[in-house]
Amino acid sequence: MSTVNKDSIQADKAGVVDTINKRVSGKIWKIQKKAAVRTQQPKQLRRTWDERTKERERNNAMKALEKQLKQEKQDEIDVI
Repeated sequence: MSTVNKDSIQADKAGVVDTINKRVSGKIWKIQKKAAVRTQQPKQLRRTWDERTKERERNNAMKALEKQLKQEKQDEIDVI
């Protein structure tokens, strides 16, 4: 059983719409979400892939050191 709304879009009873651009709920005033584009950021906020990988490596090393220090501290507490 298919229904036709005022925009003449046909949807079956499962709620699937024929066109990709139209919404099943009929809320046409809702804005369609789009993927973020890095090139639209200001030049100061953009980072190269190398800078991002270096930052990730630095953060991972810091987390590993922090985890090691916490483990040593916990071992000292367990010994006492």
